[in-house]
Amino acid sequence: MNCEDLMNMKPIRDGMKLVAGEKGISRNIRWIYFADCVQCLKEDFNLTQLIHGEELVIVTNESLTGDDDRIIDMIRVMFSKNIAGFAINEGQISQRVIDYCNEIELPLYELSVELHLVDLSQIICKALVEEETNMSSRERIFSSILHSENLNPEEILEQANYFKVNLSGKHRIVVLQMNGHGGSSNEGKAADEGYMAEMCENIKKNVEAEFRSYGVRHLMLLSQMNALVILLPSDLFSRDLLIAILMKIMEKGGQRYHIFMKGGVGTAYEYITDFRKSYQEAKNALAISRIAGNERNVYFYENLGIYSLIAQISNGKFLDDYIESRIGRLVKADQMQEGELCRTLETYLENNCNANAAAEALFIHRNTMRYRMDKIKHILGENLDDMSVFLELKLAFAIKRYRDNRES
Repeated sequence: MNCEDLMNMKPIRDGMKLVAGEKGISRNIRWIYFADCVQCLKEDFNLTQLIHGEELVIVTNESLTGDDDRIIDMIRVMFSKNIAGFAINEGQISQRVIDYCNEIELPLYELSVELHLVDLSQIICKALVEEETNMSSRERIFSSILHSENLNPEEILEQANYFKVNLSGKHRIVVLQMNGHGGSSNEGKAADEGYMAEMCENIKKNVEAEFRSYGVRHLMLLSQMNALVILLPSDLFSRDLLIAILMKIMEKGGQRYHIFMKGGVGTAYEYITDFRKSYQEAKNALAISRIAGNERNVYFYENLGIYSLIAQISNGKFLDDYIESRIGRLVKADQMQEGELCRTLETYLENNCNANAAAEALFIHRNTMRYRMDKIKHILGENLDDMSVFLELKLAFAIKRYRDNRES
């Protein structure tokens, strides 16, 4: 639930009026906090001890609302702890407070005296609990789609419809990977795991908020270790739009948590039983991204060329045998002599068998290049000008790069 949702709740929308902070209307609400408690009335009390983040704070005590300096300081302190919004009784909000909330983009609500706080509390808390229950149910359904061996598509479709998730049409899987920091000691690891869990949960909420703004209100989303798995209807998001949304999410996560994020995107499929295939493709895209050698943050499986084909071969021994049969002797020669023959040949192939261009790329003399190429031809016993040999060697190096990166 976010601050905008409050205005769509029929039982309370007539009793709540948004008077400031409209730009922050997408802020998430986790719970309600009534700041009229005895502690809050004490001027020397540390408010940060009571705020944990994403609370809708309600203040009705005139000893607080009647003092602009104090209420603004209160909002400032709570805003630093990431509250969702602020609510004050009608007739108790000054223009100065309104201006401040507009400045920091914090939603500020005016409460009607006809709206009883006990009713407000019950309505919002009930909605929050219901939302949490529905979210858990959607996660369970999504987990079944990804991992169940005996998937019943009709049953899954019926369950998803009940929780307002439309699984008709083509969908694709996106995996957002987060690279955090590891601790060395057990205590450090525990702290790090706690930090990662909190970080993942907050980024998860950001993901929900971003896609909600594009009409996806009931997102299929699952947390897995240091990654988030998302199921998206492909017809709503073009390639460019999806990249823009994911980049925005990753930039926010990077700025707040100082982490590097990247996304793998699977192919869009129409049938529920194929969604798992898209999930595996998204994971493969992330694995292959280490080979790509560029600074992109979003990788589409369908655009990864030869590597997307290699990734579909699950028989690792078959791939290793192919490497061995084509360039195995060259690999062994490099291992025995700490040589650069494999790198030289791969660069030669990448430069379309142009020895001079390869020498420049390797920063070596042409004579050195010629010597190495003579040695390579002798070891392999192949005619490198033959197109079929060229393709086989290119494929062997692609597989080797893929296998080396998967193992690392």
